[in-house]
Amino acid sequence: MSKPNVIIITTHDTGRHFGCYGIDTVHTPAIDAIAEDGCKFTNYFPTSPVCSPSRGCMLTGRYPQSNGLIGLTHSPWDWSFNEGEQHLSHIMRDAGYHTALFGIQHESSNVDELGFESKHAQRGPGVTRTALDIAGSLADFLKSNDASDPFYAQVGFFETHRPHDFGNVESDDSKGIYVPPYLVDDATSRQELAVQQGAVRRVNDAVQIITDALKESGHEDNTILVFTVDHGIEFPRAKWFCYDPGIEIALIMRWPKGGIKDGQVCDNLLSNVDFLPTLMNLIDEPIPDNIEGISFKSVLTDSKAPQTRDAVFSVFQGSDARSVRTNRYKLIRNFAPRRILDFPVNMTNTPRSRIKLPVVELYDLEEDPNEFDNVATNPAYKEIYTELSNLLWDWMEEVDDPSLKSPIPTPYYYEAVEEYHQRKDA
Repeated sequence: MSKPNVIIITTHDTGRHFGCYGIDTVHTPAIDAIAEDGCKFTNYFPTSPVCSPSRGCMLTGRYPQSNGLIGLTHSPWDWSFNEGEQHLSHIMRDAGYHTALFGIQHESSNVDELGFESKHAQRGPGVTRTALDIAGSLADFLKSNDASDPFYAQVGFFETHRPHDFGNVESDDSKGIYVPPYLVDDATSRQELAVQQGAVRRVNDAVQIITDALKESGHEDNTILVFTVDHGIEFPRAKWFCYDPGIEIALIMRWPKGGIKDGQVCDNLLSNVDFLPTLMNLIDEPIPDNIEGISFKSVLTDSKAPQTRDAVFSVFQGSDARSVRTNRYKLIRNFAPRRILDFPVNMTNTPRSRIKLPVVELYDLEEDPNEFDNVATNPAYKEIYTELSNLLWDWMEEVDDPSLKSPIPTPYYYEAVEEYHQRKDA
């Protein structure tokens, strides 16, 4: 069998806000259809609740502390990969694939540093590219592509990032929307979620354009189609936090010719650091030696395959937080002070107060799925606390987490100190 083509579609800030993940008020039939024809992962988490570190980890197979992209890559944050890091675009190009970028990427402030041989539907000064524009560009590429070399197409939509009405998105009806239980169900939440659902609807329409083009172009059967998200929705207690709403994401994979069964559901606990080695296994290419993820190829052909990992880890450098999650428990360590809006679940017109996050948070996700009851100091959870705390410390040591030595300076700090040393040396 010839090498399969690969298309990876990534949306901004959508979590698992899709019909096939149980949100029945959103309009996502095209995305749901991919799940029906492929494998849907229900227990898949990113390594960060913000964009660049999550995407960078997925596309290098290395944790943010290891690849250097521990924070947002654009100004004013300016984090970047360490010198010599290999992005998936480099790896696929070296494997003989034509590498093409459609729409946005968020792994480098300079796209030319990545390994894309062609770039399409790029944003620029005064130029807005919606998901529909980007999907149309990929559709044209698919219909005109008759080369013998396989292609790797990385597709990035700005949607559903704020502002949710980007590109004049039409809002859904605020009465017919799902309000997550960790949010206050009031007019403000419903209005915001209605616009966000409108952006999800546009993403779905763009995905429909792509899947139609795959079928019409004859590439459908031998293309690994991946639909995923960088992190959770941009609402309180979601994006910017290591709570589940910030680190729960969709992953759907379809490859008719490669043996991925229709309608398969995988509940195995997985991390997006595991994606790159899995893809390498699927396309029968060697996994680079420095990869930190674990391939989950086995579950794509056997839904009863054993667990590949017992825990997943996340980092949010904005508040210097680290987390470890098992199937039942979550432990978060906060290395810097931070406050969060606190409010009861499903109550309206309740005054919201700001509470200080504790140094350690521990949640029993079976008893408290919304992570409101911190049991870190509860004697009944002492053994769980010790077990998860040790798992987190061990992981931080394995990735040589700089927070174990001192607070992590930002790129701004290094730029300032470099100028200081230049002054001293003058």
